[in-house]
Amino acid sequence: MVELTELASRSFLTAARGSGDIPMFLKQETAKHGIHVNLAEVESLSRHLTRTYIVLVASAVERFLKELREEHSALYRKAWIGDANKKDRLIVVFENLAGSESNVLKRIGSDVVSRFQYYRHLRNWIIHDQESNLSEPQENFESLVPLTEANSELYKLLKSPNPPAELVFDDFILFSRLTNRVAEALCTMARPPDDHWKDFLDLRPFKKLEKDPERMKNAISGKIRTDYGMEAPTANWIAENIMAH
Repeated sequence: MVELTELASRSFLTAARGSGDIPMFLKQETAKHGIHVNLAEVESLSRHLTRTYIVLVASAVERFLKELREEHSALYRKAWIGDANKKDRLIVVFENLAGSESNVLKRIGSDVVSRFQYYRHLRNWIIHDQESNLSEPQENFESLVPLTEANSELYKLLKSPNPPAELVFDDFILFSRLTNRVAEALCTMARPPDDHWKDFLDLRPFKKLEKDPERMKNAISGKIRTDYGMEAPTANWIAENIMAH
């Protein structure tokens, strides 16, 4: 939807600027579609849309962190700690998955996490402050950890990150890619060892199927999919490991 919106807005702006008379173009489009457009907002359309995209990704991030916590607690049957003093939800995740923030930074990369956090924190500025208070987000931008050589090569085609007042579509792309990268790393860190399932999954109901290994594997896989909402390939892999042990 973001890509379609961006395509539509760029096409609209190109047509408006190419008309040679933007006010008249807007008047004609208003009459055609029945939507009133404020002339003063036309040139700031791209900037506002990019900020909206950043907010959408940030909202998805917060939902992911919440659901990761819920699933991790249910999987390991252990309550999380470290919520005191309104601590950043991401830091709480780091501490409960890896013991400390520093351990996660070593595994993911402080350069990646600093950019990820920069965009996450932009959400509050976009929603609540924007131009009225640029100091904090600007300081966050200026404090970004330099990219490693590998990551510099990986993200070299993107013209981002940019200062909060100069966000462009590439900032949305970078934030999306960073989100996928961080989320995948956290899920990998949270993945239980192979022997976890022998302790947490009651295999007694499946003992009667021991003489039919394939049927037993399918039954265990079905149980895992039902209880944990896993996709079939993952559940089958776990069932095969259980059978092998």
